Amino acid sequence: MTIAKLTLTLAICSLLLLLMGTAGARLQAFDHQIGLFMFSLAGLFSFISICTSALFTRRAKHVEARRKLSNAALIALPAIIFFSLSLFQGAGAPLIHDVSTDLRTPPEFIQAHNLRKPSDNSLHYPLANIPLQQQAYPELNTLNSPLSVPDAQKRATKIASEMGWLVYYQNDGHLEAEARSFWFGFIDDIVIRITPTATGSAIDLRSTSRTGKGDLGANAKRIKQFLNAFKIQRRS
Repeated sequence: MTIAKLTLTLAICSLLLLLMGTAGARLQAFDHQIGLFMFSLAGLFSFISICTSALFTRRAKHVEARRKLSNAALIALPAIIFFSLSLFQGAGAPLIHDVSTDLRTPPEFIQAHNLRKPSDNSLHYPLANIPLQQQAYPELNTLNSPLSVPDAQKRATKIASEMGWLVYYQNDGHLEAEARSFWFGFIDDIVIRITPTATGSAIDLRSTSRTGKGDLGANAKRIKQFLNAFKIQRRS
């Protein structure tokens, strides 16, 4: 097989792996880890295809070979772009998958245990996370609100719905929900704890991934978005 044919084949494989990996994981046709492996292969194949195309397109003697190399670079673009964006978004994020606004007494889950598989991550908050989270996300803290616990819970439920979360359990001062990532369908569990204070209520959140060691910063980003939305609605 010539370099041009091999490069084009790798490019086509990268596109197929990208589509099959994301769609298959999203539709739960296979385990998410398999989807991630296919996604990683797609990134590798696309990188090789683009580099090879850049090196050999001008050197190719035949028009057909140059055409194949050029097409390979174009076909490989989606995979390398998506792969690069994923790496960029998670750059600098610590290797943790459980984030909380309260590190001393993280909110506990009540219902999430019943929705997780034995192979999923534990819901026990890992103490080793504390220094990593403090260094990476020092701005994540308890949100104090003048609202009463019932009013704060109504607002929290409304915001959770607006953010696309599926609320699956509620009790007085307690709310649990799940959020699903767009591409791979990774599921993260969120618990919101609302406790009474002398001036209103204190809102704490915890977001934890069901699978994977690291979350590329997704859980912290989710908590920040919720807290910002809560503050904005408080001002309006």
